[in-house]
Amino acid sequence: MINNVASSNITVFSDCTHNDKSLIANSATEILTAKSERKYAAFVNNSTVEITLALGEPGKTAINKGIVLKPGGSYEINSNNLYIGVVSAISKFACKLSFMECVE
Repeated sequence: MINNVASSNITVFSDCTHNDKSLIANSATEILTAKSERKYAAFVNNSTVEITLALGEPGKTAINKGIVLKPGGSYEINSNNLYIGVVSAISKFACKLSFMECVE
């Protein structure tokens, strides 16, 4: 779930990329490359099927073995759970995953 929690620390991003990625049924796909400058990322499942996110390479990604996004679900990487490595996704069915990534 994407949180909009009030904070005394304001994070400023110099650049944000908004995109989506088509997933082929039962085939893991790299969504984000490793990036040390990453400060934020958000993933939204706008499809009608479950998508599994994995913090790692596509070769280590499996259905239901990671962060399962139900239809309409979301996940974010922020200063509380900062991860700068590869992010991959997989689904049992062809679908699209929307995402954004912000760097300093």
